[in-house]
Amino acid sequence: MRKMVFVLFRYFSILLNNTKFGFLFGVFYLILQPIFNSKAQSLKDTLLLQTIQIEGSKSILKSSSPKAEIDSSILARSITLRLSELLSQNTPIFIKEYGRGAMATASFRGTAPSHTKVDWNGLELNSPMLGMVDFSLIPVYFTEEVKLLQGSSSLLESSGALGGTILLENKANWNNTFTGKLISGYGSYQTFDEYAQINIGNKKIQSRSALFYNASQNDFPFINKLNATIDPVTGGYIYETERNKNADYLNYGLLQEVYLQSGPNNTLSLKLWLQHNDRSIPQLLTNESDVSANINRQTEDALRSVAEWKRFGTQSRLSILSAISLQNSTYLLENRVSGAPNLVALDANSQVFSFVNKIAWQSQLNSMLSIASGLDVVQDHVNSENRNETEAATGYNKNRNNSSVYAKIDFQMNTSLNAYFLIREELIDLKHAALLPLLRFTDHPIPDKKFAVTGSLAENSHPPTLNDLYYLPGGNPNLLPEKGILADMGVTDEFSIGINRLHAGISLFHSNIHNWIIWLPTFQGYWEPSNISRVRSQGIEANISWVGYYRSVRYGVKGNYAFTATENRTVNSPAYGNQLPYIPKHSANLNFDFSWSLFYIDWIWNYYSKRYTTTANSEETYSDYLYPYLMNNIQLGMKIPVKTNSLSAECKVLNIFNEDYRTVLQRPMPGRNYQLVLRYDF
Repeated sequence: MRKMVFVLFRYFSILLNNTKFGFLFGVFYLILQPIFNSKAQSLKDTLLLQTIQIEGSKSILKSSSPKAEIDSSILARSITLRLSELLSQNTPIFIKEYGRGAMATASFRGTAPSHTKVDWNGLELNSPMLGMVDFSLIPVYFTEEVKLLQGSSSLLESSGALGGTILLENKANWNNTFTGKLISGYGSYQTFDEYAQINIGNKKIQSRSALFYNASQNDFPFINKLNATIDPVTGGYIYETERNKNADYLNYGLLQEVYLQSGPNNTLSLKLWLQHNDRSIPQLLTNESDVSANINRQTEDALRSVAEWKRFGTQSRLSILSAISLQNSTYLLENRVSGAPNLVALDANSQVFSFVNKIAWQSQLNSMLSIASGLDVVQDHVNSENRNETEAATGYNKNRNNSSVYAKIDFQMNTSLNAYFLIREELIDLKHAALLPLLRFTDHPIPDKKFAVTGSLAENSHPPTLNDLYYLPGGNPNLLPEKGILADMGVTDEFSIGINRLHAGISLFHSNIHNWIIWLPTFQGYWEPSNISRVRSQGIEANISWVGYYRSVRYGVKGNYAFTATENRTVNSPAYGNQLPYIPKHSANLNFDFSWSLFYIDWIWNYYSKRYTTTANSEETYSDYLYPYLMNNIQLGMKIPVKTNSLSAECKVLNIFNEDYRTVLQRPMPGRNYQLVLRYDF
């Protein structure tokens, strides 16, 4: 069977270039596999079941969702990080940062930032205005579980995630009575991190209250190699050491969760997330003006609230969710004038409101078959306005209704093979937008082993954002929705060697995306979006983890590697066959952790290959591409028990080798820097 799997891998990319062959491959596998396993009996007791944290009767509903989860021990040690840092260090997702503390976006399997969706307890965080998420503004501290749905599997949650979906989930601990934590950190460039959390409750009610405060002057030094003077003697270039000016930031927020349990089968959860963000955006490296010119400042106030009721039966589950999201953002660009009021070049304000309602039902018909269905209705409203002192205000005020109805059938074909088929009907303003199918299987061909073969095939669609359609100047109301055929196939295995435990996985993915939306400069002096006829993204993802013990030392190695070829495949285009800008072909990360007695050490290594900055993939000048870089961070800690509580101290050294690197052109990144963290758990 393993030999057959590798043969399938060999021809996978060839077959998937023809969608019909890819679909036939999936169908024939599902039809023929039960024949090869004709000894199938009743449902095996090793089938993964849906875990439900309630008192009383338990549901027997299966969960075949292919969710990759970041280990809870990694989350515990990453509690002071931003989500962008957590993902870049522990997943194959490429994070593009516009500077320390500045906007960070994600490229999942070579796709655009708007193709990666983030779901917080059922509420989508992607802005209907921009379509993307700023990962630098999401504290890891406010989530307890981080899961990934890659490629076609994202259709399980919603449409539009052509790259994948990141799930952030919080759950109640019904065994908690009174716990909490206090964390205080100080780092280079006058950086302060403060966190506090209190959890209190019983078997009927649980409450979690959390606060965070994060601020930094962010004035790190760097050598500017894009702004030089000429040595009058040697004629060589002289590069000055500069400070990252006007780059301070301030973020603080509150998270309040309440969980209620009425009887053994009913739960009600209420979650409220309030956050304020305020940051300056420094000048580009090529800017030769003084500190009083081109001052950029961006602020945002966000409110997110989710209420969800769940009812569990012995053979069914029903959930009803209602949520709101409010975001008020401002962007100010001005120049300071001595003895006069500041000259405003741009004053932009936007208000974004989303009202989300979802209902989902699932039923286990028998030991071999379950069905599910649901309805999602999202009402978005965006009011965007741009002003300056010389021209009239421009902007737009638009509403859009996004609705989705889906049905799913999940069947256990024999003792080893599980498969499901899902279909979604997407509507925009109550008009048909797309009909999206998903077929996925998971097979365990070796009895009593965790070796698994998975595969999926789906169609997905991503509509233009409201900015794509209506932004002034530049919006293009004639844009077509992006549509993609997504396929992947992989194998995973997990086994033990003595007291060592090893997990490994490798997968191939292939996507053909038509009408890809890209913003390009125009002769009128502004940028405008247009459709690229076809983009192909394909590659390999691999991961490995190894955990073991040597005497009293526990050691672990976790790593990810991704090869991603995302190319413009538009016929007759001058960029045909070229890699899309800012997407590395190779990316990797490795985490080494060692712990013994009260001490632990983590070494985190990152690598990104060369990235082009234009569709031409030119290497003629320094501005045409970004050098590859290696990043090394280390953290050393000590955890001291204090009766039933614990006190820990941690020292982090970031960018150990003082690497000079960029993730975005003309945006500097810091060299070696430090952080000290004290934590008290009670």
